[in-house]
Amino acid sequence: MLDKGQVQDWDGEPEGEAKPEAKPLPPAAQPPAADQRGAISAAIFDSREAIPTGEFVTLTPQQAKARNRRGHWMAIALFAFVIVVFLLTMTKIGAGVLVRDL
Repeated sequence: MLDKGQVQDWDGEPEGEAKPEAKPLPPAAQPPAADQRGAISAAIFDSREAIPTGEFVTLTPQQAKARNRRGHWMAIALFAFVIVVFLLTMTKIGAGVLVRDL
């Protein structure tokens, strides 16, 4: 929870206690299993629109430089992982893979 001193443009009251979670429906009020599967697949696969808030993040030069540096290290790590997997695969297959009896 945020307090008024933590956010510069915050005007409001400190957050209260968390609201209790909703209780599950009794078995008679729950929808059938087929509807539940439809609701679950709809929640996963249906597209939803983003809600624009009007807020934009402007990175400082130090943050942009740090982001680029992280991106470069991630690319190097991914490339090294691919090389390790390739070398392990070639080691496991062995040199005899190219020698075939005709």
